[in-house]
Amino acid sequence: MSKRSRTALCLSLTITAAIVAPRVTCAQDTFSCIAELSDDEVQYRIDLIQRELDNGKKKAARWRYAWMGAWLAIGGATTYLAVDAAREERRSDRFGWAYLAGGAYFAALTQVSIPAPDVWGAKRVRRLEGNSEASRKEKLRYATKTLERAAEVQAFTSGASGVAVSLIYGVTGGTVKAAQWPGLSRGLTAAMYIAPPTLVALQTMTAPREATIAYEAYRGIACSSKYYDRERDGPEIDLDVGLGGGRFRVVF
Repeated sequence: MSKRSRTALCLSLTITAAIVAPRVTCAQDTFSCIAELSDDEVQYRIDLIQRELDNGKKKAARWRYAWMGAWLAIGGATTYLAVDAAREERRSDRFGWAYLAGGAYFAALTQVSIPAPDVWGAKRVRRLEGNSEASRKEKLRYATKTLERAAEVQAFTSGASGVAVSLIYGVTGGTVKAAQWPGLSRGLTAAMYIAPPTLVALQTMTAPREATIAYEAYRGIACSSKYYDRERDGPEIDLDVGLGGGRFRVVF
């Protein structure tokens, strides 16, 4: 390995370590004080959570179902093109269109599989019984958990993991096609590289974040001054670089 390559590798590992290393932050505990709250405080928090979930419901539903429909439409179109290419024995085109169709259907299935508390949360919270002080406290626990789950889902759908997976998918398919059928249908090969990460990036950029923002704000009032340490899970990085070489280890 050349000196330049070693330097680039060490720099990449250092950046990776900085990104994935665990971080400790201070956050509000949203559940432990519920039993101590007055009835008025409980009802205020229930109403606040319902209002926040209601405010973000339409955008979350539009995003979810619009992208679900878009992926199914892309899957249907590329399936038709793959079948058409098979009739004319254009194997390179058949592989390319079929590969893109598979990615589109997988993305649509992912949209279906991801929970949607940001869509149905407000309705379910509203339907819970709240006729007594005890039942209202249980309702607050459920509402808080629902908002927390909605925030986690939106943090995932607006994160970079989907773009990373789609980039790997596109590069893998494009490389296989380019190596198997060099020089044939270069436009389709380029589309295999570019389309998956581009579309998933657009999906990620348009993903709603209202529930995530609302939950972060809610933690500020949930339990007054009670805090707990919230550690982001991640691997332990052991990185040691010297003149004679280096050591890199990841412990999960």
